[in-house]
Amino acid sequence: MTSGNDQDRATIVRILDANANRCAEGLRVIEEIARFSMRDAALTAQLKEMRHEIRRTAESLSKGSLESRDSVTDVGRESATRSELSRGSLDNIARANFARAEEALRVLEEFGKCIDTGSARTFKSLRFELYSIEKDFFEGAGAPVRMPEPPFLYAILDRGLVASEAVGSVAAQLADGGVDMLQYRAKDAGTSEKRRDIAVILAAVRGTPIPVIVNDDAELACETGAHGVHLGARDMPPVEARALLGRNRIIGVTVHTIDELEAVPVDAVDYVAIGAIFPSPTKPDAKEVGVEFVKLVRARIALRLVAIGGIGPSNAAEVLDAGADGIAIVSALLAGDVRKNCFTLRQIIDTRLQQQKRGR
Repeated sequence: MTSGNDQDRATIVRILDANANRCAEGLRVIEEIARFSMRDAALTAQLKEMRHEIRRTAESLSKGSLESRDSVTDVGRESATRSELSRGSLDNIARANFARAEEALRVLEEFGKCIDTGSARTFKSLRFELYSIEKDFFEGAGAPVRMPEPPFLYAILDRGLVASEAVGSVAAQLADGGVDMLQYRAKDAGTSEKRRDIAVILAAVRGTPIPVIVNDDAELACETGAHGVHLGARDMPPVEARALLGRNRIIGVTVHTIDELEAVPVDAVDYVAIGAIFPSPTKPDAKEVGVEFVKLVRARIALRLVAIGGIGPSNAAEVLDAGADGIAIVSALLAGDVRKNCFTLRQIIDTRLQQQKRGR
């Protein structure tokens, strides 16, 4: 322990012990549903191994926890909310115990930092793994989110251009207008605000095949149930993001040079974005790479290729003709009438699609 006295340590050990038990108990409940109701051997084994790893890690931190355990005088032993006393279905039981285990892992992570930062990181990793398991548990892991077929329209909902209260309506307009992918970008928003926005966007596209991609933050994408993440050079490495998000979500990366392109771990990503193709009003300092760079990259990779930066109705066809599978657009979609903008760009996309079909 890095600071505090013996009394503090005893308190922390009790907290770790209580939450390791709470987490393991919650996982065991979910494990029984996976085993006896879902009959999913792989999921059952995964939950069992997670439960054992939590026990092992917690025991390494809280030696002497049995001596400090005092259930008789614990002031929380008799507390229970009304919802804890009622469970209407296996679904309700599973949801309650996922929440129980995730909350306990957060407590283990925070108090574990007082004793060993490595163990705290283990608890954090397990928490995000459990978020992914929960999503697969309720939505099904067998149907991975897919990239749209080219050519496609990739919308970026940038909070620099969209007010907080308009996020849901703009996302709905983009979905109705025929965009094929939707990225959420909010450089200046706080984490809680981002969570709220992503939940609103996911609700707006529910029932459509449109993937919702979170810019920069793989952990936030995992936690919120978004369909993927777009990473820059300073973000989590793609291999780490793939380990966190699992095989069924989308990961994209931005590159600006051939050297950066050659460093991309192609087995860990689904698409590569390049730009700025033209001068960009949302990123005026971005270096322009031009249409010729699209052709150069197209000749080198088989991954989906997305072009971004200053693309609009006047030059979108040129970028697609150069080899881009998708065009990522911010201002030309969000400025003015969103539905009208979508219609204009959708016509360009659909014209190219028809040309491809005739060429087969």
